[in-house]
Amino acid sequence: MKNIVKKISKNSLVMWWFTLLNHLALLIYIYYKIPINYSIGFISRISLAIVIVLVASSYICNAVKFKSSGLKLCLILLMFLISWESIINQTASSTLFHFFNILHPINLFLLVYSSISIILLGEKIGEELFFAVSILMAVTTVFFFIKQSTFIFLSLFTSFFITLTPLLLLIIYGKELKSLFKYQRRNLKILAIVLPLSYVVIYSNTIGTDWLNLFWYIDIALILFFLHLSAIFKTFQRKIEKIKMTYIKAFFSTFVLITVFMMFIFVVLQLDLKISYLFLNLLMFTLGLFIEEGIRLFKASDVLSLKEYFEILFLKKHLIVENLLTEETKEHQFSEFLHNEILQSVMAIKNFNKYSQNSKFGNQINMITEDLIGTLRERMDYYQPMISDNFSLSDDYRSLVNRILKRYNSSKEVRLNFPPTFSLLTPYDKIVYRFVEELVTNAVKYSSTDDINLSLDIVNDRITLCTKNLCQDSTKSDGYGLKNLNKRLIILGGNLEIEKKGQLFSVKVSLPIDKEICYENFIN
Repeated sequence: MKNIVKKISKNSLVMWWFTLLNHLALLIYIYYKIPINYSIGFISRISLAIVIVLVASSYICNAVKFKSSGLKLCLILLMFLISWESIINQTASSTLFHFFNILHPINLFLLVYSSISIILLGEKIGEELFFAVSILMAVTTVFFFIKQSTFIFLSLFTSFFITLTPLLLLIIYGKELKSLFKYQRRNLKILAIVLPLSYVVIYSNTIGTDWLNLFWYIDIALILFFLHLSAIFKTFQRKIEKIKMTYIKAFFSTFVLITVFMMFIFVVLQLDLKISYLFLNLLMFTLGLFIEEGIRLFKASDVLSLKEYFEILFLKKHLIVENLLTEETKEHQFSEFLHNEILQSVMAIKNFNKYSQNSKFGNQINMITEDLIGTLRERMDYYQPMISDNFSLSDDYRSLVNRILKRYNSSKEVRLNFPPTFSLLTPYDKIVYRFVEELVTNAVKYSSTDDINLSLDIVNDRITLCTKNLCQDSTKSDGYGLKNLNKRLIILGGNLEIEKKGQLFSVKVSLPIDKEICYENFIN
């Protein structure tokens, strides 16, 4: 069951279809079954407003990815089932009628499960308790179709037991919960108090039913807002800080224009409230259809790395490059660790071996240490670009090519065609270093002859790298290295061209120099 839920949650297209179908079903039911006019009561207006908010929130949840695989599906399902329950029970004469509804125990279980999951931040505490509660909820649901009187009794008992789940979690798993942050334990205690208290207030008193129904809406809305939507919107807020201001302004302007337009239609023209409600939902539904096509496009197999294209379009490029170069920093730290800790110790062993009296044993140690030193130097070279302030970039790149040939023990010759004098601003010197490494490595591995050509040009703030070599038709000449290179190029706004003409295989890299990235790298 967990695997099925996990697969559904990861399939963005299926999740979006589910959201669209539920929204359409709600829209049809409300339009034909629920009276919508200016004479309806305050509670009915609140329930309709909550439905709109929950539907909009369910669309937003589709863009969220949780550590817990099933939480996304749980949240979207919860928002729609609460919408259905609020619509069905908005005219109920007593709050006890909630227990006649099959959705009530399911909603309460999903609400408590998702609330605790968000509070615990995916920590697997109390799984046995939740399994027992889920079995009880499932048995209660089955009895809805078998015997109504038994279902009502079980619904009362199960609902109250579910509200006690946070309290039971605090009592049974107190030792495990001590490892959590203080605010997590605080939120769990608040939930343990609010849920049973609201249960008693809402369902033990049937006087003033309308206001108790309103209290039910407010109770559900507060839990959803403070524990669910606030966490989601805070995450979106942090993501928005990385988005280009151009798009934020465009979105804000569009939002203001649509709001003014809708106010003009609904208020100034005094359209029928039912038509206005229908129009608002159709607008949301139409937007959802457009996004569905966008998701389908992004999942198309013939379009590569669209996620990177999307990031380039909407995110600040210097932040993307900063994340890209973080890997270089980690590799540099690891290279220093290899040199300062491991390599020095191995060389010390080799030096102390001079004093060994057993020549045969000493020769074996020498062979092992020499091989290990060579391996370590190769790894250090791989993890850290050997760019020196004392030499030109041309010399650094030539040294890199020679080390690659030595690494693969290759007798092939790489003919270099570099400008007489050239320089690159940081971080492009390191970026091109890595690109040269990938191109030459690929050519050395797959070339069928000893001649390889590598050229570098810098014209009009654009870097062009090109390798040409001969390879057999049956030889796979575009391995993982070129695919990884292509992904980096997409992020940086460049492109990769691979051309095969007979046995001639050429790879051309084109990369624009963005001065904003250079400024950001220099002024931090």
